[in-house]
Amino acid sequence: MTQYSNQVLQAEIAWLTLAEFSEVSGLTSAQVRELVEIGVLAPSGTSAQEWHFNHRAMTLARRLRRLQEDLDIDLDLQAVALGYRLLERISELESQLCREQAARRLD
Repeated sequence: MTQYSNQVLQAEIAWLTLAEFSEVSGLTSAQVRELVEIGVLAPSGTSAQEWHFNHRAMTLARRLRRLQEDLDIDLDLQAVALGYRLLERISELESQLCREQAARRLD
């Protein structure tokens, strides 16, 4: 990782351009574009030149990159999108369950 990318992460800049995001995440611009196209990443802006990514997108992108490296696999972005959506749904359901259990304890 370059010193620039370390500074970006340490400063916790809220929004990164496509080029900055690609450099810091370790994903290619093409991979980032595909992740946006299939709905895994949701940058602000309407075109790639206007895109800006937040820290949540960076966290996800870096996890995907680590998974790719750890398993020594090519990133099948369609499968990643499905897995991501399922994990998000599980998280939503777990949060809902916790809220309902807490409400029952108060009754």
